Amino acid sequence: MQRRPLLLAGLALAPLPGFSAAAAGPDFAALERRVQGRLGLFAIDTGSGRTLAHRADERFATCSTFKILLAARVAQGVERGRWQWRDEIALHKSDRVPYSPVFDRLLPRGSATLAELVTGILVESDNPCANLLLRHCCDTPVGFTTWLREQGDEVTRLDRHETELNENSPGDPRDTSTPRAFAKTLQRLLVGEGLARDSQARLRADLQASRTGLARLRAGVPEGWRVLDKTGTGKRGAINDVALVYPPDGRGPWVIAALQSDSRAATDELSEVHADAMRLIVKAWA
Repeated sequence: MQRRPLLLAGLALAPLPGFSAAAAGPDFAALERRVQGRLGLFAIDTGSGRTLAHRADERFATCSTFKILLAARVAQGVERGRWQWRDEIALHKSDRVPYSPVFDRLLPRGSATLAELVTGILVESDNPCANLLLRHCCDTPVGFTTWLREQGDEVTRLDRHETELNENSPGDPRDTSTPRAFAKTLQRLLVGEGLARDSQARLRADLQASRTGLARLRAGVPEGWRVLDKTGTGKRGAINDVALVYPPDGRGPWVIAALQSDSRAATDELSEVHADAMRLIVKAWA
């Protein structure tokens, strides 16, 4: 009579067939410990609605990743008849700031179209081209922030022009976003209803042509996957990448914002953090 309660108690403690402990999520914290910095990440599987997050609501300097949102601002203005892709913008030597490969090629002509400037900021991340677009389409960085608020983004902000916006001073909220806010805005503009389909296709084509992120998120996907991304690089370990990731089986794209800060590691090491973060996402979702 005493052995039966003991037997039942043992059965209660034993794992039930077909059930197992919940699998641990991707260990993004291990990646940031490796470089002694912060990694903020938010990933959205637009097909299933799944998300992954790490430091998703902490602020990080956006650096040049803002240029994809600026390109979307230009495209939306074209859609609404405020300007046209073929509109010419005057170029002056005084507009030049560091990192200007596209601007330097176009300067002898004295002008560039909006289409050329947008391609310049997405494919080669040209800084004076971005400043010219900010001036023409937003008046000021604050005007760009106002437009972001109109898109439903209450977090992302731009306060300065290139190249000052890459300063990334500790605790400075200027020119920052959170991974969650950035990813959701990117999803709305390039996958959702924020832009017309032809505008989205135009911007995605430019992102596809970019080669600045080959060592970052793109490096972490299996062969046959497609990644469209925009990088950003600033001071104090601000090594960023935001992307649309297309699995090869026709599922909806993944939207990923991966932002780093505070590490003293070399750019190559921080780029590898992005690649390894992407590998963890693929392992979790593929």
